[in-house]
Order: sequence, then C-alpha cells, then structure tokens
Amino acid sequence: MKKKKCYPTAALLLGFIAVMTVADLATPVREKSEMENRPLKTAASFSLQKLWSGDFQKQYEEVVTDQFAGRDGWITIKSMTESALLKTENNGILYGKNGALFGKLTSYNEQQLSRNIYFLNEFAGKYDGVTFGVIPSGYTYSPDQLPIGAGQVDQRAVLAKLREELDNTVQWMDADAVLTGLDSESLYYNTDHHWRGTTACRFYRAYCAEKGYRAFSEDELTLREVPDFYGTYYSKCKKTDTKPDTLTYYDLPFTVKTVVDGEEKDGWYDAAAFDTRDKYAAFLYGNGGLTVLSREEISGDPKRMLLIKDSYSNTIAPLFLSEFDEVYVVDLRSYPVGINELCSGKDFDDILVLYNFENLQSDKNFYRLEY
Repeated sequence: MKKKKCYPTAALLLGFIAVMTVADLATPVREKSEMENRPLKTAASFSLQKLWSGDFQKQYEEVVTDQFAGRDGWITIKSMTESALLKTENNGILYGKNGALFGKLTSYNEQQLSRNIYFLNEFAGKYDGVTFGVIPSGYTYSPDQLPIGAGQVDQRAVLAKLREELDNTVQWMDADAVLTGLDSESLYYNTDHHWRGTTACRFYRAYCAEKGYRAFSEDELTLREVPDFYGTYYSKCKKTDTKPDTLTYYDLPFTVKTVVDGEEKDGWYDAAAFDTRDKYAAFLYGNGGLTVLSREEISGDPKRMLLIKDSYSNTIAPLFLSEFDEVYVVDLRSYPVGINELCSGKDFDDILVLYNFENLQSDKNFYRLEY
C-alpha cells in the first residue's frame, strides 16, 4: 500500500519532466535575454578533451539553464519567493537599503587581473602618454547600504596593490579620489551597475583638470533625463518593489559626427533605444568595436584621443570633444583585431584606458593590446 501511494507522486514528477522536455524542444533558441540584458548560451562545443576535463558538461549545463522553457517566468517566481522569505540576495544581486541593488562580489580573478596589467604595461611601453583609471563599483561608496555580512571585495585595497604593478610609463588617474566624499546615493544607479551620467561628467572634469585640457562649462552642456530606467541589477533579480531610476547624460552644444564600426550614425546616441528595456544601450549605439566621434568641422591637423574602455565610458567619450577634434573609442570585447594597427596609423595626442574594476578583473581581451 505504501508503494502504491508513491505512484501518483512519481507519475506527476515524470509528467512534469516530460512536459518540460517537450517545451524545451519546442522553445526557439534565444541569443539574448531582454529581461536579464545579457547574451545567452546557445550551444556547447564538443571535443574528447573537453569531455574528459568536464568543460563540455559545464558548457552544456549553462546552455540548458539559459534556454530553459519559461526562464523569465521562473526568475520572476523565484524573486517573489525570495522577497517573501525576507532574503537579502537573489541571482547574484544583493538587496541593499533604500531600494539600492548591488552585484555580489566576494572574490575576484587575481590571475586575470595581473595578466591584464601585464598587457597594459607592454602597451604603455610602446606608446607615449598612456593614462590608466579604474572605477570602483558602487558598493564601495555605500557600505552602510549593504546587507549585514555581505563580504564584498575591498576594491580600494586591491587597487592599492594594482598600482604597485604599474610601470612608470603608465600615468595613474585616481577615479576613487574623484568620487570619495561625494553624495554616495547620487553616484551610481540603484538598479544598474553603471555610474550615473552626472558622475561620469565629474570624472571628465577631473581628468581635464589633471591634464590641463579645456572642459565644457555648465552653460555649454544640457542635462538630459530619461525616466523609468530599470538596469541590469533589476533584470537579474526582478525584485518586485524596485523603483526605477532616471537615466542621465549630457548633450553637447554641437552635432557629433559618429561612425560605429565603419557605419555612420545620426548623432552619438540612439534616441529610439530610450523607449526599450535596455535604455543604456542608446549611448554610442552599444559597445561597438571601434567608434569614432568628431566635430562636423575640423580645420588643420586634427587633435586625436584614443579611449580604450568598457561601457562605463559610453557617456564620457563625447565630452572629450571639448579638447579633441576626434575621439577614437575602442571596446576590446568587440574589437576583432589587435590595437597596434590603429595606433601606428594615427598620431594620438592622448591615450586613456578606463575600466570598471569588475570588468577589469574578468576581461580576457586585453591581449589585443599586445599586437
């Protein structure tokens, strides 16, 4: 009788597995999750070596997880359950005070970080005037908003050691010093990992002051605001009571000529993207490999800047047109070749490498600085 009582449960379980298997097979493969604002794993590459090492199994598990039928709905249900249980974390996102969300970072890739600094030093040894800046994550300035016992990486301590690894050919731009002492709640978005456009402008002004460059005055720039912005942190955790941010950026006093990977664009941002979920992708039209920003009218030999960056610089890049006629913006994640061909063909008056700490410690594309 006890065995017979187990049959209905077993039948329901097998039925659920069968239904989900059919649903998985019938669900089209998605390359990107709009909810999570990230690319999804679509396939696992097979080889005997990967099978033996376990890499294939790991990749396949990632594909199954990313392509699971009804994934977005399950994420929402999980988030609601976590909130109901008063938990302070979901899907790698920490629930902070006052509605702030933070990415969980209890460790970092020390080996990859050292490799990236090595490639940076090699790059700076070949080209003059290389400046390097690292932008700490938002929780660095809001430790009192973190959940108790969060155990986040002390990025300031890591950056202090990182500076010791830099060669004297690299000039350090201390982004942390620029942000320290400012109103912490106004520096970064609550629902996204990026700093606000107003914060980026603060760094821009500090950089120009450090270098002796001309910066746009307050009167020359126009602050723009885009409401109802839900960023990457919200997309990952789907915390139901989260309030949206207001996206901020500055418009320039003249038209910016923009060419992204060889294609000319209408201005330096895609206004249509402000009506989509991924509003931040409007800036520089996303993260193209090579974006060239310039003034419409250039007389004589142009003064050029090279900015090697992650997405944190997407609202900063156009501002440098206050000093330079052309700003070449390179995102190594999308740049298909090495950087030397670009540098040897152009005479850059300034080279700035600017990254957020979390991206710097995980980026595997710095080798492109080598060739």
